[in-house]
Amino acid sequence: MAGHGYFRMATKGELIARLEELLAQEDIEQASEAVEGVKEAYEALVAATQQEHPAEVAEGEAVVAEGDQPEAPVVAIESAPLHDEDDKRFKQLMDAFHQRVNDIRRRKAKEEADNLAAKKAVMDELRDLITGEENIGTAFQKFKDLQEKWKTIGNVPAQQYRELQSDYSHLLDEFFYHIRIYKELRDHDLRKNTALKQALISDMQSLTQKDNIRELEQQVRDYQEKWHQVGPVLKEEWEAIRDGFWNATRAVYDKIHEHYKVRRAEHEVNLQAKQALIEKVTTLTANIGTPNAKEWKALTDQVLELQNAWKAVGFATKKDNERVWKEFRNACNGFFDAKKAYFDKLKDQYKDARERKQALLDEALKLKDSTEWRQTADKLKLLQQRWKEAGSAGPRDENRLWTRFREACDTFFQNRKATFEKLDAEQAVHAQEKEALLTEIEGFQLSGDRGKDLDTLKSFSQRWMNSGRVSPKLYDALSERYRLALDKHYGQLKLEGDERRRMQFQDHVDSLKSGPDGKDRIERESRFIKRKIEELENEMRQMERNMGMFNFKSASGEAMRKDMEKKIEKLARDVERLKGQHRELLKELR
Repeated sequence: MAGHGYFRMATKGELIARLEELLAQEDIEQASEAVEGVKEAYEALVAATQQEHPAEVAEGEAVVAEGDQPEAPVVAIESAPLHDEDDKRFKQLMDAFHQRVNDIRRRKAKEEADNLAAKKAVMDELRDLITGEENIGTAFQKFKDLQEKWKTIGNVPAQQYRELQSDYSHLLDEFFYHIRIYKELRDHDLRKNTALKQALISDMQSLTQKDNIRELEQQVRDYQEKWHQVGPVLKEEWEAIRDGFWNATRAVYDKIHEHYKVRRAEHEVNLQAKQALIEKVTTLTANIGTPNAKEWKALTDQVLELQNAWKAVGFATKKDNERVWKEFRNACNGFFDAKKAYFDKLKDQYKDARERKQALLDEALKLKDSTEWRQTADKLKLLQQRWKEAGSAGPRDENRLWTRFREACDTFFQNRKATFEKLDAEQAVHAQEKEALLTEIEGFQLSGDRGKDLDTLKSFSQRWMNSGRVSPKLYDALSERYRLALDKHYGQLKLEGDERRRMQFQDHVDSLKSGPDGKDRIERESRFIKRKIEELENEMRQMERNMGMFNFKSASGEAMRKDMEKKIEKLARDVERLKGQHRELLKELR
């Protein structure tokens, strides 16, 4: 269509201005082709705008995700959603155009019907004149009046034009040849009519040089109308003039018919091209399978390419154009509906993951400043595992949530690292202090003054307890050296059993307290002693039950009884000693 390339480069405002200009023309029907071109360009511009701004597409129409929306098919402006004032103004102008065209056509149809009735009335008068008027002068004047009246009457319906004009021409011929008018006047009219029809032949011949088919169709009808309005010609010239006019007319119609033949061929080719595009979209949609988001992007690009190819194809045949457009639009909508369903489901998954990760983030934020290193580290590691299992929160939120979650975790682990580095430095100093103290204890020699030596050993215990904490692994090794060294010295002092056990126990407690996890060690020791007490008490009860079952009347029985009593007494003393130790440990835990 001529000028459409220019329209496709125009803005909405420019297209509206051009439409207003066309509507200002007096002959609005002649502007129809240009109006159709402006309308096609505007619809293409609306479709392109929808592709660039998919969020503006109405709910339910075909769209693409994530910065990646598909081009909407071209929709007639009369039925398209109106997104801005330009769209509303353009639709108003198109409505005004259609209204004017329809009004003109209705008015033209009525005028043609009225003209048909008026011309039939003139023909009735002409028949009456031919058959009833005897005065030639009067008849000729009435005839001229009727001719003028006929000429002033406008167009009639095309389907009745040929028959009407034939009847009228027959009446004209009948008037001139049936009624003997003055030969001079008749000859003058015939020569005049001959010249007029020859001029019309020249005008008709010139039409073959015109390229505007619509204008050509209108002008050939006008010349035919003028031809029939001119009266008869010289008899000897009639056949040549008649053949010349109809040959010229036939040449014009041949050009018109060839134009439409070419158009029909083009439309048929375009129809096949559009049907091929429909098949491609349909096949692509049928073979979609279960693509991921990335694959949806590639498929969408293919559909958009097919849509662009559709726009590049011209009109199909008139009877098929609307049908194939609906088929293509439905095929595209089927694809985009499937895409929308996928991304709607994906949005729900993103929403679920986003809510789960937000909850994990909230937990991590609560823990980031904790100083319960072991428990919190385990909790954060669990949160990190749950984060991996939660799935993606979507491109918009995933990085934001992950950044905050990682920062919370990093804050805790960095704080822990800094604390442990500081602790390692302190423990290194404490380890040196304990090594020095152990060297001193291991090198200690008893003075022979028992009280003084005990005080020294007690001071060693106090200094050991106050020497600071070291790592558990190193503490166990150092503690074993400490225990062996003190046991050696206490052994040299030859302390009594209870006193020695008491001193050893106190040294043991002091050693536990000075460890890196002193409270935990004391708790474990307390539980161990409690279990030991229960075991000894069970053993005592079992021995007492056994004594009730034995016969101690013989000498050997008596000896056994005494032995068992001694064992029970020893167990009782051990239980009491352990209970005392347990009480001491409980005091340390308070």
